[in-house]
Amino acid sequence: MSKLVNDVYLSGVIHFLKGESYGESRLGKYFEFSLKRQYADTDGCDRVDYLRMRVFDPAIQEWIAKQEEGAPVWIAGELRSSLGSGRIYVMVSKIQALNQL
Repeated sequence: MSKLVNDVYLSGVIHFLKGESYGESRLGKYFEFSLKRQYADTDGCDRVDYLRMRVFDPAIQEWIAKQEEGAPVWIAGELRSSLGSGRIYVMVSKIQALNQL
């Protein structure tokens, strides 16, 4: 079977979760936050999405911890689901600050 492609590239602003942001899975310890995306939906109405992100890389975790709520970012990662809850998230592999959105 060939490798499935679950790669995603997103931009938005950092939204820190209320409550516990650190967790652990079979992949290791992670930091969790949301990417807030605000845009016009297909019907023309304003829409806001909060997409769940998980960061396993300690260097990226450290970078995220230094950012402020609402900081614009670009993210590359892989769409995954939690084995326990089935909750969909993006496993972040790269993140960088954007000057503007």
